[in-house]
Amino acid sequence: MNKKKRQAISLGGVLTVMMAFFITPITALAASVNYEKIGDYVSTWHVASLGGLHWTDDGVHMIKADNQPAFCIEHGVLLNGGSGFEPSELNGAEKERLSLISYYGYQISPTVENYGITQNIIWEEFGDTLLTTQLPNYANRKNEILSKVANHKVKPSFSNQNITLNVRDSVTLTDINNVLSKHGHLVENSANLQIEKNGNTLKLTAKADSKESGKLQYNMVPKDQVGQSFIYNKPGEQTVATFKLSNAGEMNLNIKVNLNGNVKLKKVDEDTGKSVPNTKMKFEYNGQTKEIVTDTNGLAQIDGLKAGTKVKITEVTASNGFVSKGESKEITIEPNKTIELVFGNKAQ
Repeated sequence: MNKKKRQAISLGGVLTVMMAFFITPITALAASVNYEKIGDYVSTWHVASLGGLHWTDDGVHMIKADNQPAFCIEHGVLLNGGSGFEPSELNGAEKERLSLISYYGYQISPTVENYGITQNIIWEEFGDTLLTTQLPNYANRKNEILSKVANHKVKPSFSNQNITLNVRDSVTLTDINNVLSKHGHLVENSANLQIEKNGNTLKLTAKADSKESGKLQYNMVPKDQVGQSFIYNKPGEQTVATFKLSNAGEMNLNIKVNLNGNVKLKKVDEDTGKSVPNTKMKFEYNGQTKEIVTDTNGLAQIDGLKAGTKVKITEVTASNGFVSKGESKEITIEPNKTIELVFGNKAQ
C-alpha cells in the first residue's frame, strides 16, 4: 500500500479508472498527507492499473489527510507523504458508492481491522484482484459491508406517505422492506407527534398539543457524516481520498393533524348581564344532537370537537322567570381554540 522500499512504477499518466471521476478544483491551502503502519496483516494482489502486476502489501497503513482518515485510490503508487497536497472536490458516479463503503466499513467502527478491510474493498472496486489476505474474516465482512451499502438506498415501504390523524388517534405503520430498524436517527418531528418505534414498526399518535401539519424524518446515518468528499493530489505521490456521504439515508412522512377545539356558551340576563343558570341548550353537529343545561355560572360547553366541525346551538327551554327567544347560532370549530358565545334572555 505505502511502500517506500518498492521502486515507483510509472503509469504514463493518470489512472484510467480515475477518469470516471469529475474532479472540481477548489480554492484552499495545500494539505498535509501522512501515513503510519497500524497492523501487520499482509495482502497480495494483482493490481489492475499496473497491468496485473503481482503486488504485496506488507501491512495495514493508516493514511490521514489533514488529520482526517483517508484511503488510497491509486494502488501501487508510492506515498512519501508530507505537505503540498492539493485538495479537490470529488464528484461522479462512483463517489457515493466509495463513500458508503468507507462509512459502513470503517467510520461506524474505526478499528485497525476495519480500516484494512475497507481499504481492500476500495481497491477491489477499482478492479484489483485480491489473491490472499491475513485480515480476519475478510470475505464475510466484505459481504456485510456491501450489503449495507446496497440497503442504504432502500427506504421503509411507507416512506414519503401522507399521514392524517385526529387528536388522540394512532396509526401503526409496518415496514415490509425491513429497513426501518436501520433508521435510528430522529431528525425532525415538527408536528409534535408521540412516537413509538420498535424494530420495523412505527406507531404515531396525535396529541392535544400536536401541530396541524409537519414532517417526520429519520436518517440512517448522523448528519455529520454527510458532506463533500475530497481527493488529494501531489506530483509523484499516491492519490488519496477522504469520503463523506451525499445523503443520510432519509425516511420522510408528511403529517396532517385534525386538531380539536371547543365551544362554550354563556347565558346572561340581557338587562343586568348576570349569569342565567338552568337554561336548556341544544348542540347539533356531525348528525348528532346533545342537550346541555347551563350551570350555576350560566355556562354550557363541549370540548374535543374536531377542527372544521360545524356546530348549531339553539335555546330549547328558558330558565324559570325568563322568556325563551329560541335563538340559534352556528359556529365552526377552530384548532386548539375555544369559541365563546353569549346568549341573552329577558326576565318575564
